Amino acid sequence: MPINSPIIKIFSFLLIIMLATLACSLPGIPAPVPATETPATEVPTSLPLASPTPDPILPAYLPDLPIISNPALVQIHMLDLVNGWGATETNLVRTVDGGLTWYDMTPPGVSSLGYSASIFFLDENTGWVVIGASDFLNGTLEITTDGGSSWSGFFVPFTGGQIEFINTTTGFILVRRGAAAGSSAVDVYSSTDGGVDWMPVYVMQPGVGGDVNTLPFSGQKSGFTFLDSLHGWVGGSIPMDGNVYLYASSDGGHIWGKQNISLPSGYETAMTEVGSPQFFSGTEGVLPIRLMLDNMAYDFYVTHNSGVTWTSSSPMVSNGQYSIASINDFFVWDGGANIYVSHDGGQTWNSVATNIKVTDILMKFEFVDTQTGWLLTGDAANHHSLYKTLDGGSTWNILTP
Repeated sequence: MPINSPIIKIFSFLLIIMLATLACSLPGIPAPVPATETPATEVPTSLPLASPTPDPILPAYLPDLPIISNPALVQIHMLDLVNGWGATETNLVRTVDGGLTWYDMTPPGVSSLGYSASIFFLDENTGWVVIGASDFLNGTLEITTDGGSSWSGFFVPFTGGQIEFINTTTGFILVRRGAAAGSSAVDVYSSTDGGVDWMPVYVMQPGVGGDVNTLPFSGQKSGFTFLDSLHGWVGGSIPMDGNVYLYASSDGGHIWGKQNISLPSGYETAMTEVGSPQFFSGTEGVLPIRLMLDNMAYDFYVTHNSGVTWTSSSPMVSNGQYSIASINDFFVWDGGANIYVSHDGGQTWNSVATNIKVTDILMKFEFVDTQTGWLLTGDAANHHSLYKTLDGGSTWNILTP
């Protein structure tokens, strides 16, 4: 048979393919690279607004609701890569595409939200919104269990506060009853039926706050968290050197005791501000503490035993805001040229150069994983802008101008 016959050519071609495939499968032998491919050397200077995340699943009713373009957000909380809730002065809004589109989910009859509304969403379907009455004593709690498609309103004996639910039935709220210079009175209410009924589990009596089983009237209360139906924490600040303002309850909020926390080396005499502990499992959590000395710093204390003990990490010198994405991933930023990032639970920190320098007020700074975060800013003219990053804070694209 001639060597240039069609059969020989076909056989030779198939033999080459078989040998190439065999070579790619052998250990230590790399797959061939086409000659036209070259390694990428340029780093992109900007990212598209569209997020490389799974396509959102739109609830059936959502396309029929009005869209609010460029909402003037004063509150925002993202639940994951695509789902989040926010509030303007007059509207409750929801996004299912990472902040690109905002749907009007305002409960019927509600016309005022803003900073005063207390908002908590357990997931994309279940949420609670407390709206205070004009008497500043009572309010209305709006509840949704279907993503805002419908709402149920109930009278509550408080105007707002820090509200959170640990599941669809059990929730707590820290209610502020008034403040004096360096002091604040608070009550704690709990619900076991999804927010329909509330019972006071702790009522502060100013003047009795020095008792070991109570929260003190002195000090500002700014942090509030419950891990389960029994274990909760209240954090805050008091102008006292070397004092960590953290109180814990193990009986559902009835009795509170001061929890001892040691300050890191070099900050033993610092004044502190304790934020809300964030838990990522039944045992693992992070307690943010702001250290106020000559240099402002944050120390992120970690627990692996449900908050029984808290261990200092490595203080990060900054006067900015923080975001805790997981038990290992922390971000700190003052709006300047660099964001400071830790991916080992605060033991070491790295700086990430950004493409923007924020001169406005950082109202909210939030990451949901190591790469995806949002920034809400406001200026002196009460103009608010929303930004998003997809690369860990290097590049920020504006979503709401």
